[in-house]
Amino acid sequence: MVEVLRGNLAQLSLLDILRMLSSGRRTGRLDVRQGMKTGEIYLHGGVILHAAAGTQIGESCIYALMGWLEGEFSFTPDIPAPERSIQTPTEQLFLVAARQAEQWADIKEVLSSTEAVFNISPSGSTSTISLKPIEWQVLAQVNGERSIQDIANLLELGEFDVAKIFYSLISAGLLYEVTGAKRTFREIAPESFFEHLTENFNEVIGPIGPVIIEDEIKLMGENREAFPHARAAELVERVSLEITDSAKRTVFQKKMVQVLKGN
Repeated sequence: MVEVLRGNLAQLSLLDILRMLSSGRRTGRLDVRQGMKTGEIYLHGGVILHAAAGTQIGESCIYALMGWLEGEFSFTPDIPAPERSIQTPTEQLFLVAARQAEQWADIKEVLSSTEAVFNISPSGSTSTISLKPIEWQVLAQVNGERSIQDIANLLELGEFDVAKIFYSLISAGLLYEVTGAKRTFREIAPESFFEHLTENFNEVIGPIGPVIIEDEIKLMGENREAFPHARAAELVERVSLEITDSAKRTVFQKKMVQVLKGN
């Protein structure tokens, strides 16, 4: 078997590569690699039949792979697909991917790279901010050390989906990009953070609040006296899941976003 196509995704997008292979009615396997992550896309006569990356397969996998802005690719002809996980017509896949590419163009005006590192901003108003559960999950992983790629891998989400969330959080004034060296010391969360967390949580959940908070801290493998500041947002997200009333949960989260920004 001879590789007939090889290159870098920074120079030629995956969408353009697939369009070229489809128009040429090629059959074979397109391999993509980004660091330790790999993906495979199979075509037959120019029709996309199957895509796989880690535990993800099918149409959603195609869109996730098309969100890779960096990496390497190679095409090996005449390798049959092990299965058919994609039934959607190839042209329709391209239409959806093209819209995704347009969104990427907007996102790249705010995000320098998916390797960029962000932290929670101490300034800006949060009075009108209401975060979705998935946005809280992402925000909980922001610590001034993890990149967008790191968080996408940690949460097992596509880079495109995580980048969209970062775009929203940055636009809302919740995040700022960290420049220079990453922090290597373990900064401890201030006592004021726990005071606000306990007070706001008790207002919603009642006197059992401190017990739940302590339980969550233990489940995280931490202790209150040496709790890392970098995991404060993660603790807030875990605690908020104990609030069954969605309206009360939203109010609690808004208050705690303000606390996080102030610490």
